[in-house]
Amino acid sequence: MRSARQIAARILERQRDAASPAAIDAVLAKPPPPFVTLENWNLWHRRGWLICPATRDLTCSDSACGIGGKCKRLAEIGLAGDGSPLRRKDRPRCGAWTRTGAPCLVRVEPGKRRCRFHGGLSTGPRTAEGKARIAAAQRRRWAEWRAAALLRRERRSRHP
Repeated sequence: MRSARQIAARILERQRDAASPAAIDAVLAKPPPPFVTLENWNLWHRRGWLICPATRDLTCSDSACGIGGKCKRLAEIGLAGDGSPLRRKDRPRCGAWTRTGAPCLVRVEPGKRRCRFHGGLSTGPRTAEGKARIAAAQRRRWAEWRAAALLRRERRSRHP
């Protein structure tokens, strides 16, 4: 399997050759390499630039990063180049300062810059609409739980 750097070098080499539209269409007929999105594959061959999956801006500064194989910006928030979560041991450390004055060594939550203890997980709804939505969901949940408990009680009373 080729590395992202080798793939980027090969693509750059093809771009320098100023291929004809027929040659570009022939390349685009083949599937892109692993971890390279179809959108980036088409943009690279047609226009010579890419979209960074982390920021949705044009072209990362690193060509190996830019094709989506090893996006450094996504790795900082615990995601692989294709946007999927990294394994816990591959994610970066939180680094928030703890009460003891040392940096936190817990791994970040996927898609966040901090661990679950330092702001990586949700703290709940903040707006009135969000609080109302949560309250309605809790009322539904408890109504279902009470109905299930009532059924369990009836079954127990029928079968001594």
